[in-house]
Amino acid sequence: MSVTMFNLASLFETAPPPAPVPVPLGEPVSTVRSISMVSSSRATTRIGVWECTPGRWVRQVRQAEFCHFLSGRAIFTPEEGEPVIFGAGDVAHFPENSRGVWEIVETSRKIFMLLDEERDS
Repeated sequence: MSVTMFNLASLFETAPPPAPVPVPLGEPVSTVRSISMVSSSRATTRIGVWECTPGRWVRQVRQAEFCHFLSGRAIFTPEEGEPVIFGAGDVAHFPENSRGVWEIVETSRKIFMLLDEERDS
């Protein structure tokens, strides 16, 4: 068995500089700063730290995601469903191909795990 452990502050210090989100919706354009590492034998399973500044944009992650918000305030509005408000301490799971719009109200930081969920046949 192998345990993946990382120090949040140390890992985030090595993140690249902030960059504009790929699909912004209006002004201000959010910038995102993120770093992740492979956490299993599957290269698509990653853990990491993410930070984003205020703005609205289209969610681009197609994998399932488990995350824990450490700071900030954000609203996710799925294509189908009601808006969900996130703040420090909130934990969420997004199924594969969750589509919608993020509105970052206050600069937000979270830890996350991206994974491919296998379906039972």
